[in-house]
Amino acid sequence: MSTERRDHWKEKLSESREALFALLNGLSPEQWQTAVFAEGDTWMVATVLAHLVESERGMSIHVHKIRKGEATIPDDFDLERWNAGLTRRTGDVAPEELMANAEATRAKTLEVMESLEDREWTLTGRHASRGEITIDQYYATIHAHEVGHLSDIRAAVSV
Repeated sequence: MSTERRDHWKEKLSESREALFALLNGLSPEQWQTAVFAEGDTWMVATVLAHLVESERGMSIHVHKIRKGEATIPDDFDLERWNAGLTRRTGDVAPEELMANAEATRAKTLEVMESLEDREWTLTGRHASRGEITIDQYYATIHAHEVGHLSDIRAAVSV
């Protein structure tokens, strides 16, 4: 069963990443500076990619913690506060470096996925916005998050 799940999520994550990178690789330097979100701090295309990288890295850490039987996030975790601090944590990173970071993070995500045993796919941990979810649902969340922000970027740059 885990082979089918693994293959499913590898395919879905590959599809969403290819679509994201196809869009990003076609952007001009000016388009990278397009505002995608303007509530609170303005998030440019580059900020959204940094957010995707940081989020996926965090969810991969959650999977690791779940496997060890550890809590994933503190009870008082504030997702809005965490997201608001994104630009402070990530700084001003060039698009090429952001894309390299995205690739490295995805490679680690897939490495962890490859090591999952059948029984581990149903282990649960607390996700910041979805509540208690399984490891399988963590991969669904990574995929949906990337697809959602791909759509946001497309809309912002009018592609």
